[in-house]
Amino acid sequence: MSKSTDRYSGPAASTYSYMNEFIVHCPKCDAMATVSTNQSFDTSNDKLTCTNCHFVEMRDELIRYNAEILRNCDNCGKQINITIPDNKQETTELQLPCPHCHIIRIYKPKNSKYFVGYKSIGICDPVFNLPLWLQADVKGETLWAYNFSHLREIRNYVSAKLRERQTSAFTTMVEKLPNFIKIGKNRVAVLKVIDKLLLK
Repeated sequence: MSKSTDRYSGPAASTYSYMNEFIVHCPKCDAMATVSTNQSFDTSNDKLTCTNCHFVEMRDELIRYNAEILRNCDNCGKQINITIPDNKQETTELQLPCPHCHIIRIYKPKNSKYFVGYKSIGICDPVFNLPLWLQADVKGETLWAYNFSHLREIRNYVSAKLRERQTSAFTTMVEKLPNFIKIGKNRVAVLKVIDKLLLK
């Protein structure tokens, strides 16, 4: 049976506080895998690790570049609009013929960087776009958590009968929870689902 506490006394934490680790489905074996990130614009250390099949992938391995040339031909004057997609590195030079007069020139393309994340459906992590491991249906709604720490804190909040605001400086993670998680009539159902996920 799920236990309830009288008062919620969790940390005054934002949702961002839980976004350093994501528990996801491994894209290779579908077992539980971990995505770790330093939560910065530097993605070089963002990493996916599966302890089941030992698959490891760095986020930067999924960076690609489009090499784009948009200019007028210096011979015929007509516009050249060429894109060479899906390059793993930036392209410094391209030797190409004009599509109109066919004269060959060397161009310095513009490199547009993008990320080829996984094409997943459902609630996914923001780093690799893989489905979160900790998600389940509650009366037609999806309850989800980034990691076990996040899920345990949601449980602490749901099980408390008295929920006091922890800070007025910002909106905390638990205050942003959907209403179907917070309303009292769903408490037993939500706690049952959370306890199953904690054992998953």
